[in-house]
Amino acid sequence: MIKNTFFSLREGIARHRFSRGVHTVLGSALGGGFPARARLRVLVYYHANPIGWSQVYPFFRFAGAFAAQFGAHVRALPVENFLKGQTGPAADVVLVQPWLSATDAYLDTAFARYRERHPGARMIFLDPFAQCDLRYGRAVAPHVDVYLRKALFRDRGQFLRPMPSGDTNLSEYYGALYGIDQEPTDWQVPPELLDRLRLVPNFLTAAYLSDGFLGPEPSFSDRPIDLHSRLAVKGTPWYSAMRAEADRAARALDGVTLTPDGRIPQAEFLDEMRRARLCWSPFGYGELCWRDLEAFMTGAVLVKPDMAHLETLPDLYLPGETYLPVKWDFSDLEEVTRGILADPGEQRRIALNAFRAARTYLAENRFVSDTGRDLSLDA
Repeated sequence: MIKNTFFSLREGIARHRFSRGVHTVLGSALGGGFPARARLRVLVYYHANPIGWSQVYPFFRFAGAFAAQFGAHVRALPVENFLKGQTGPAADVVLVQPWLSATDAYLDTAFARYRERHPGARMIFLDPFAQCDLRYGRAVAPHVDVYLRKALFRDRGQFLRPMPSGDTNLSEYYGALYGIDQEPTDWQVPPELLDRLRLVPNFLTAAYLSDGFLGPEPSFSDRPIDLHSRLAVKGTPWYSAMRAEADRAARALDGVTLTPDGRIPQAEFLDEMRRARLCWSPFGYGELCWRDLEAFMTGAVLVKPDMAHLETLPDLYLPGETYLPVKWDFSDLEEVTRGILADPGEQRRIALNAFRAARTYLAENRFVSDTGRDLSLDA
């Protein structure tokens, strides 16, 4: 176990690099009883995977600040443990994290069981999904007081809009761009749910990213790679078409030094990014990508399709300040890439802006103040 004077036993356990086996075993420790002094008992039912855990981990990293500012003590239990009968201690606030395999019927049953175990508790839906939609909004609206997401449309009305083709704003756009037929989708989101939407940080709060941002600033002395561009392209038809075109557009840049194709271990991936001037990060199934934060952490200037339509927490997507936006069809990728490669001083400025913005958010414990308001029973 990691030994650190700033971490309690549970914080140390929570800080372990994620693995399903580890968290299945440690679920009991993280979900133990609350201390008698707890003024606010917060229990998180989470899914045992890296994406889900990145949202839960900061509750333990900043456990001391939550206790000091709000009297809040946090415990966490894998959903699979709950389903096997380990319900966890009674709580005042319950955060429920779903996964993509959940159905409306499953959610109705699960929330009924959560309510039975925690009568009168404030119920919060902790949405870990990449895509920016409220596909479970209709199912959870009758049950939750707050709905937390990693990104929100600036125009909240976009959540209510039926799509004539595809099931997300990205599948709709790229399906039309590449001539891919898709079924229409209407998630039938209740309009009243929009008032309950709140933001939580994106992948910034994962343990390895938090540690990186709170460490030394990136170096810019040895960066022989012009553009980091290892892109997976296999997936659904619209995704594959979009990612293949993003890869083609990058590899068409004559005279620009690129990374090779193919997957490599994470440590090698990050070392490679530390030697890159820029990082090309097209959308995945959603706009937010791990790669965005990895670029900010390692000092590679993020080049990414325009994010102006979204709100995130913190706001790390400031055009020309923390990242460089390109058009969604990638038609100006060459212009943007060559322009920034010609200006090393601007590269350094943008990269440091992004790194320092992320560091400030973590160093000032703003996760605690932002999330604590949503946990409060008086909110």
